[in-house]
Amino acid sequence: MVNLALANDESLWDNHDNGKPCDSSGTVVDLTKLTFEQSLNFFEDAISMGKSFISVGRGKTFIEAAISHPHVRTICSLRNPKKTCLSNYNYDFYLVEAHDKNLSGYLQRKQYSNPFIKSILYEGGDVEFNQNSVEEAVNILQKFDVLFELGHPDSDTLMSRHLGWRNFDVKSHSTRGEDRLWKVVNMIKKGRVIRAVALMLGRKRGNPEEVPEATISLDQELMNRLFKSA
Repeated sequence: MVNLALANDESLWDNHDNGKPCDSSGTVVDLTKLTFEQSLNFFEDAISMGKSFISVGRGKTFIEAAISHPHVRTICSLRNPKKTCLSNYNYDFYLVEAHDKNLSGYLQRKQYSNPFIKSILYEGGDVEFNQNSVEEAVNILQKFDVLFELGHPDSDTLMSRHLGWRNFDVKSHSTRGEDRLWKVVNMIKKGRVIRAVALMLGRKRGNPEEVPEATISLDQELMNRLFKSA
């Protein structure tokens, strides 16, 4: 989504990390620490500076403030939870940020569990999520201006219709294409030659059948509620 925004001439924060606003030192601004009123003031400042797109990783209060602001459009893109899980593992592994030899080890170490629900409802600290959390997340996301299911054959058409975007020929943050080369160079610099060769050969780690249902069950129900009945 961030690369699409850039390709369609949206104005991002001058210093950002994959669309997330950063301070002068390059540290991502923790928007989850803002109160509702502070979040509204943040939007006013961003609008006055001519910014038209920011990416937010999580934060219920910040999201609710965005929904309530009359001049902010809220966009959410969600992807198949199992594919998202595998992508996160491969992305971290080939960035040399994870050294787990298999998916199960990665999931256990990261305590990976329903990241969509966690992101939408995050208010700080460790919280247990359950069936009621799905209902709460659905209620929030149904107030968004635009909801996309990434990978859906009509997603580009929907983005063009709702956002006015026309350029969809962009690279993803993946282990393929243009993104692969700099990952290979990064791994070689860090002495991970075998891993670099594996990436050059296009080897993906893990498969959907290895993703435990318990780690994505709430996220999958969220997806079903939002898109399967559409």
